[in-house]
Amino acid sequence: MMDNLNMDLVRLCRRNRDGSFGTQTNRSRGLAAMADELLELGYKLPTAASLKPKHVDALVEKWLNDDKSDASIRNRLSWLRWWAEKIGKPNVVSRDNATYGVAERGETHRNRAQTLDTTQLQAIESPHIQASVLLQVAFGLRREEAIKFRPHIAMRADHIALQPSWTKGGRARTIPITTLDQRQTLHHIAALVKGQGSLIPVDLTYVEQLKRYEYQTHKAGLRNTHGFRHAYAQQRYKVLAGLPCPLAGGKTWKEMTPKEREADRAARRQISAELGHGRLKVTDTYLGSAF
Repeated sequence: MMDNLNMDLVRLCRRNRDGSFGTQTNRSRGLAAMADELLELGYKLPTAASLKPKHVDALVEKWLNDDKSDASIRNRLSWLRWWAEKIGKPNVVSRDNATYGVAERGETHRNRAQTLDTTQLQAIESPHIQASVLLQVAFGLRREEAIKFRPHIAMRADHIALQPSWTKGGRARTIPITTLDQRQTLHHIAALVKGQGSLIPVDLTYVEQLKRYEYQTHKAGLRNTHGFRHAYAQQRYKVLAGLPCPLAGGKTWKEMTPKEREADRAARRQISAELGHGRLKVTDTYLGSAF
């Protein structure tokens, strides 16, 4: 059964038949998927006219966390802009894709890596949300993984073990502990979370904590924390391959020696495993294409 938002978007599409039949069909399907995603994220919009910037930010963050390609996100943003225009709120969605860390048409990949500003971290009110952000920085975790993290289950001597119920696709994985910063982050979280708890306070559900996370990080000026995952991947590449990745100004495949190419492949396989990806090609988004 359709919810109110889905029904309203269907009506919006019927009233505004811009573009070819194929364009209309793709847009209608895309908007229906967005309505479902917003509901999944805990946003129950009564009408299409209820769209706000926070909803746009939440959708983009989800697409980034799902590792959608720049081209795929550009398409979704174009549908969102169409939606915003038809309800008379064009400024709800930025005209600039770069605002969301997405490459413009013609760019191969945009470097989405970002470093954590300590003043922004301190501006986050909840210590649990601060800890989730620190986990994203230290281990390249997805937002959901960093919110659901349970230190008493995850922390091992030389790695952390992520449980299937925390991860995308339900794939358990391990990430090595290789730096002092990582150990300090884990000790801080272990002290914060007593007993069997997670980084979700006991009186809140995951969706409630996710909405608090979105509100507090955006208020602190952290628009897209997924950029920390990109930074983690690039730092790991430099350690494992011994040179910067192509997206951070490193050599292209043509410029690499045979030994460097071998190191590039090995680093990408390791990083792909640490990030929780089955396909090596996904690392291009984080590191740039070597070809």
